[in-house]
Formats: sequence, structure tokens, C-alpha cells
Amino acid sequence: MNATRTIVCSFGLAAAALVLQAHTTAESNAVVRAALLRVAYGGSCRPHIDLPPPDYEPPNTWHGFLGGDTNGWTLADKKAAFDWYLGTLGTRNCRLGGIVESDEIDAAISRCQVLYYTNAVPALKALALNPNGVVRGDAIKVVMKFSPVDDSTTQFVESIITNVNGYSSGERVGCYLEYSKKLLQDPCTNGVCANALSMFYRNRKADYTGAVALDRLFSEKIANYSQSSNRLDTVMHMFTATNMHPRYYEYFGNVTNQLLSSGQPLVQLNIGEGE
Repeated sequence: MNATRTIVCSFGLAAAALVLQAHTTAESNAVVRAALLRVAYGGSCRPHIDLPPPDYEPPNTWHGFLGGDTNGWTLADKKAAFDWYLGTLGTRNCRLGGIVESDEIDAAISRCQVLYYTNAVPALKALALNPNGVVRGDAIKVVMKFSPVDDSTTQFVESIITNVNGYSSGERVGCYLEYSKKLLQDPCTNGVCANALSMFYRNRKADYTGAVALDRLFSEKIANYSQSSNRLDTVMHMFTATNMHPRYYEYFGNVTNQLLSSGQPLVQLNIGEGE
């Protein structure tokens, strides 16, 4: 987290604390839940959920999402209550509330994306890292969309892709694909990008989920990688996987043929930390 985001996050937490002084936690939770349920079930709802009127304002703005000043709550109060709600997602057991709570959290993540609410990144990171979190794959995707290439993002990605037992392949692949896209677009003229590439390289054999994305990334960003013994070693390791998707076998089979039929000796690269 950079200094600017830390300051913004601190202001958000302070505002949320002031709101909780004026309103009870239950009141704040009720206000936020009402807004989230309207988002979650506004189109096709569950029978026991009250629908908003058919002419309600679409929740694509802060006013449409949270409503105006009502019942002693200003829009600023409601935004602070939403910040407080987001801040709880990283520490509570989100699985206890069942499908309705999961739908609420999904609605919260979607509002952060639609409203381009970058202040929510620390809270969504905490949700993604919460063993008892739900909808973590969506949280990861929004975090990756809003996060720059920096050491904090690199650490976040590594903590997920290396925890094969704690995250599904779907959750991990979001980190591989989205961060690889950012690195491909980055000129990589600084140590931050080099650190990110090194992180991916040292974890390239963690599992096969992001193997194709990493092969393309390394071939583009690491000089001579496309014709290196390093690449061949990585590819051959992927063939030891027992449950890899057939299209992965096809991709790596083509890479192997390319490397072995080039007629040129493969270079051995010394790829280490920060190189």
C-alpha cells in the first residue's frame, strides 16, 4: 500500500468511526445491507426479499446505490457506513450468513468496481486473504484491476498463488492473468517490475494454473528466455502434472517441439532475485 492510499484509507476509517458514534453498529449494518440487497435482488429476487419500486434510481452512482439524505442519514454517513462494512470483511467469518450474505458481499464488490472505488482496495485485499471469506475470486479481480505494479501488489499475488491448498485454481488464475497483463504493458525499466518478474519466476513450478500466462510473460519480458534451457526445464516440469487441461498439454507440446527443433543450442540464463 503506497503512502497516498494509506492516508486515504485512514481518513475513511476515521469517517466510519465518527458515523458509528452517531449510529449504532446495527443501524449502520442495516443501512448498508438494504442498499446491497437492492443491488443483489433488484433484477430477479428471492421471494422473501422486498424489491425496490420499479422506478428506483439504478445503483450505478453513489446516490443511486446508497440513496440521498434520509432518516437522519446523510449520503456521506452512508458512504462511511459502507467503508465500515467493507472493513469488516477481512476479519469475520463470511460463511456463516449463507447465500444471502454471499450475495451481499458480491454486490459490495460489484459496486466497488462499478463506482471505481479504489479506496476499497485494502479492504478487498483483506477479504481475499481471509480464509473464511467468500466471493474471493471477484475480490481478487477488482484488487488486481485497481492495483499498480508495485511490491505490495507483488506480495499480495505471491501469497495467493503459492497457497495451492488455500485457494481454488479459479481464484489463483485471476492473479496470474491480471498481473501478467499489467507486467506485459509495463516498460519494466525499474526494480519494481523486476521484482515482480522474479517472484513469478521462482514460483513458476508452484502449479500449472498460471503456467501458460507465465511462459508468455517470460518470453516477452526476459531476454533470450524463449530459446533457453530454463524454458525447456519449466515446460518439462509441467508435463508431470496429472490433471492439467488438455489445451495446456497442447500448448507445452508445441513449445517443446519449437525448442528441440530449432537447431540452435539453448542458452542457460542466470535468473535470480531482481534480475
